[in-house]
Amino acid sequence: MSRREGVICVLKPPGMSSSDAVTDIRRVFNEKRVGHPGTLDPAAAGVLPICIGRATRLFDFLVDKQKRYIAEIAFGVATDTEDATGKPTAVSEAVVELETLAEVLRQFTGEIEQTPPAYSALNVGGVKLYKLARQGKLTQTPEVKRRSITIYKLQVLKQLAVNRFLIEIVCSKGTYIRTLCKDIGEALGVPAHMAFLLRTDSGAFSLEDSYSIAELETMRSEGRLNDAVIPIDKAIAHLPEIRLEGISAKKIDLLIKGTGFKTDDCREGMPLRVYADGDFLGIGEIIEGELKLTVWLGSEARQVKGVKLSGVVGEAKHIGSKLGFPTANLTGYNKKLLPPEGVYATVAEVRGARYRAITSIGSNPTFNGEVVSVETYMLDYSDDCYGEPMTVIFVQWLRDMRRFNSADELKEQLTHDAERSRRCRDSLKYIDFSR
Repeated sequence: MSRREGVICVLKPPGMSSSDAVTDIRRVFNEKRVGHPGTLDPAAAGVLPICIGRATRLFDFLVDKQKRYIAEIAFGVATDTEDATGKPTAVSEAVVELETLAEVLRQFTGEIEQTPPAYSALNVGGVKLYKLARQGKLTQTPEVKRRSITIYKLQVLKQLAVNRFLIEIVCSKGTYIRTLCKDIGEALGVPAHMAFLLRTDSGAFSLEDSYSIAELETMRSEGRLNDAVIPIDKAIAHLPEIRLEGISAKKIDLLIKGTGFKTDDCREGMPLRVYADGDFLGIGEIIEGELKLTVWLGSEARQVKGVKLSGVVGEAKHIGSKLGFPTANLTGYNKKLLPPEGVYATVAEVRGARYRAITSIGSNPTFNGEVVSVETYMLDYSDDCYGEPMTVIFVQWLRDMRRFNSADELKEQLTHDAERSRRCRDSLKYIDFSR
């Protein structure tokens, strides 16, 4: 799977909308498939998880998670936006004491109801509430929008000044902290608004995981952008896992295509992270004793059966020859057809004959390579084919491209790869077809 698929935790500053952050991530990562599983108030700062690539399929598994905030509540002034950006609607010189505030906060723990503020992203007739409010077309928030939320933790952290306090909130999705601050003021009989808000945690994602847009741009210029991406399976680590060991490539292929896999696991009806021989496949569910993949998120390299790359054998670096695995370097192929980096069981056609082979796509990380190449080792072929036309037919994904500690370790792995390719039954239909 591409490292450019996963979750990015953006450290959003006050004043930036969640949509603005999505736009910036599209630009920085040059990826169209980008979205967030829940907005963060434009006036707020903090953790904003953004999904890129196929990770956008994770929304349903991320959106319901708990959030943790640090907010500054200011008493004495209420505003039309319920935060510091709005116009005052009520003023009071009453002073709120720390002990009184701590006592009132107990009323707001557990399941409570909120009416979302007029300046929110909820829709009324297809138009967002905040747009109607700014146009003066919304004088009262519709009662139908009243909702139940849960406050798991609510406490005073510190008094900053007269009528100004830092509070900690752990809450369910859909909680408006601005509205909570306003409602706390109403319970005390003193107008109040949210002066500042920092989201420190969103589900499993925290400030420690987060990067500003400027930091991401620097990482891109330094070639370290992948370091900021949380892999898909790590992003949903809160889901239980099921690991399938020792099953055939054919059964894995059938599982990927929707066929159920019989299992004695009794965890029916819950989403599970599915692994096969250590490789992440996606999210599955057990139904009546059969495991089925419901969201395919595994390596796209597993879906390359039958893909053909045609080109000419070009000049090689002879790295494979030194290891006892001479390879043909394919050049002139259609790069749009190039499968993801990795090692594959393939069939190579050269001079009218077809041979079992292994093909690696990558930059030879063990030898500090920098340019991606397509290198094919034909198992039962010993002639020189430099300058000859060649077609590589991809049959089965074998493993990720990775760096080995030594040439001997790489040689041992290549021997294992070659044996797996030799045993790959799916190669037969390509080898036996029209020699």
